[in-house]
Amino acid sequence: MLGLIGELALFVAFAAAIASGVAYVLAARDGLSPTDTLQYKRLGRGGWLTSLGATVGASVILWTLLLTEQYQYHYVYSQTSSAMPFRYQFSAFWAGQEGSFMLWILMTGAVGASVLWWSTRRAGITAASVKARETFEAPVMAVCALCLGFLLSMVIGLKIGGIQIGASPFITLAEKFPDAPIVQQADYVPQDGQGLNDLLQNPWMTIHPPTLFVGFTMMMVPFAFAVAGLWKRQYTQWVKPALPWTLVGLGVLGLGIMMGGYWAYITLSFGGWWAWDPVENSSLVPWLIGVAALHAMLVQKKTSGGHKAALLLTVAAFAFVIYSTFLTRSGILGDVSVHSFVDLGLYNQLLLFITSIIGLGFGLFFYRYRDLPKPAAPPATLSRESFIFMGALTLALTGLVIILGTSAPIFGRIFRDNPAAVDVAFYNEWTLPLGIVMALLAGLGQLLWWTKMSVENVNRILLKPLALTAVSTAIAAPFIARGLATPQAPIADASTEGGAIEASLLGAGFAGFWDVYGISLLVLLLAFAAFFAFWGNSLVLWRIGRGNLKLAGGSLTHVGFAVMLLGILTSSFFNSPLTDGQGASVGGDRDNFIVEKGQTKSVEGYTFTYTGEGYNDEGKPVYILDVTTPSGRSFEARNVVYQDSRDQTIQSPHVDKTLMQDLYIAVYPSFMFGPTEEEQNGEIMLQRGETRSLGNTIGSGREYSLRFVDYELDIDEAVVDIDPATVDLAVAARLELTNQSTGETRTLRPVYVITNDNEQQFIQNRVLDWGITVTFTGMEVNQGAIKLGLEGVSIQPEEWMVVQAYEKPFISILWLGTLILLAGFTLASARRFGEQRSRRRDVADDAA
Repeated sequence: MLGLIGELALFVAFAAAIASGVAYVLAARDGLSPTDTLQYKRLGRGGWLTSLGATVGASVILWTLLLTEQYQYHYVYSQTSSAMPFRYQFSAFWAGQEGSFMLWILMTGAVGASVLWWSTRRAGITAASVKARETFEAPVMAVCALCLGFLLSMVIGLKIGGIQIGASPFITLAEKFPDAPIVQQADYVPQDGQGLNDLLQNPWMTIHPPTLFVGFTMMMVPFAFAVAGLWKRQYTQWVKPALPWTLVGLGVLGLGIMMGGYWAYITLSFGGWWAWDPVENSSLVPWLIGVAALHAMLVQKKTSGGHKAALLLTVAAFAFVIYSTFLTRSGILGDVSVHSFVDLGLYNQLLLFITSIIGLGFGLFFYRYRDLPKPAAPPATLSRESFIFMGALTLALTGLVIILGTSAPIFGRIFRDNPAAVDVAFYNEWTLPLGIVMALLAGLGQLLWWTKMSVENVNRILLKPLALTAVSTAIAAPFIARGLATPQAPIADASTEGGAIEASLLGAGFAGFWDVYGISLLVLLLAFAAFFAFWGNSLVLWRIGRGNLKLAGGSLTHVGFAVMLLGILTSSFFNSPLTDGQGASVGGDRDNFIVEKGQTKSVEGYTFTYTGEGYNDEGKPVYILDVTTPSGRSFEARNVVYQDSRDQTIQSPHVDKTLMQDLYIAVYPSFMFGPTEEEQNGEIMLQRGETRSLGNTIGSGREYSLRFVDYELDIDEAVVDIDPATVDLAVAARLELTNQSTGETRTLRPVYVITNDNEQQFIQNRVLDWGITVTFTGMEVNQGAIKLGLEGVSIQPEEWMVVQAYEKPFISILWLGTLILLAGFTLASARRFGEQRSRRRDVADDAA
């Protein structure tokens, strides 16, 4: 019954959103009387609030179904279980594809209501702001209603003829699986659900997705203002009211992106915070394009130029939000992204959504292109305006490169059936030089004034930041040199004939030089550019902050960006693995070392002791390492590693955080590598004095232990029933088999025989009451070990672990830069919203 009410609520929300959009379109028409315009606006407002109310109702119902464990509903069954804590049952709301769309819809309704409140507010604002709000309410809300309608269509779950519209979160198991007889029973309710993916059972799951979706939704608002500006021929007037919404949206989206990076860093075991996965890129690209749009909007607001770039980039930023949604939720990248959602049949709807957004935004732009005002004069070369334009262009180019790499599997299908994703190196090779350009422009943009400057003035302004940058880079250069990997390609040897010929060719010589030193030079340039952005903006921040701190948002944001770049540099290029040179191959990487249980391994000044296993507060298995650093500080690393109900291995690293560096530790217990071929065949190899654990299955408990004590050469042939005349070699292995539950030990002496004609014979030992048979099958003389065959018992893997440990110097700089960046966005947002408030002089002028 609740599910039916939820579906009805979604249908009401969809119909109300469409009605609101139609009413606002009618209100936006030219030539209407103020009375008619107000009437249509009231209808639009009512429709929007009705849609929001119905969406809230549907959301409350879905949460109720999740929290009360109504497993007859497919979404509840697939995302929750009775063993999950409340916080994860609550966050399961947005764990699946249908629920994540519901969250996006809920956020869209709330943000649209905020725009409504902003549009209808009159007290305490300037007359110009009142006029702008009256002008833009109808077209802006019409665009928002279009977006809300499309999002609601993704979850409405209507079937018209043979066409399915949306995937409802309220369908039952019987509706989802009509061919499964058991779920068709009227009273059938599963005892428990499948539960949330264990990787998602993390505290960050409760805050990261909502933050990200607020950012996505906020990007809709400047898009709506840009479209409204084109629609109503307000080609420059739309920027001022859109600017504060843009700043808030970019700040929240940036926070959500870095939350995801930190979540990955402390939860997943791939050793970093960014992997260039399509879902990661899907949030980064709109942010980059949005920041580019923000800079173009600032230029337009200050100089009345750059409005074309501001319009195009603002439209593109939200278009990439929808395009990225299409990439990750249509199933089209399901084979290349570990985060991609499965296809729920929304491919055509998502394609229509992105086509409509692109058609509306860019279509209107080109339709109005001839009407767009032209700047009176091009910007001066040495002006802040020019450098901000170049910065916006670089940001946009970076976003385009990333989305091109993300979309490569789609383009590749033109030529092959199963195209692969581009390598991570593609992103690194392109973003490194683009990052250098961005940092340099971020420093120059704030240092230069808006008007044309002379060369003398530029020299004077740049002298101090360049000097500080040179000193900082010189101090960092030795660390950069030590931190970078050894070059792979040698410079041509001029002592050979071929080397002399190659060395004589400038192009080939440069190519060889670049192969050896190119990355090092780029990293050094990145450090120089980041220091320049830091010192340049810090000086501006100091100068502005002393006069009016409210004006320092831009400088503070750029300082945060520079600090982030330095953090990215240190965490990416100075990531130093600890290894003893004998590591196991883990994904082709041997930068690790192996520690046996109860043993201590010394690696590069650290000591690691594998002390055993335990459980954390949530009952998950942990593997415990006692670690001592080169400075003598000790701590306990507790790594969670286990196989979940979906047979996927869950690994969570241990991160030891200090001010100067993090020590990142990920472990791979021996069970992850599975039994060897010999162990699968019931064979083991033991050295003298070595003990192995035996049991029924891996992880079932060690029921027995088998110890190889020594060889015995004095064998009574009569007892073992062999003819001494036929024996060339007979040797017994004295073994101790211990029952771990009772402590009882039996001594076994299986015999290995080589006859005079070089044939092997085996004299087995059987423990009948324990059901175990041991056969001495051979010797490895070089290793001082014997081979044993076992029956009636399984072989427990040897207890050891592969340890991947990395020193990550100054990675805290990355998180510090993020906080500074967000503080800058917050300060700038407050200032831009404050610009719309009336001051006493404005009120007096209006009264007069």
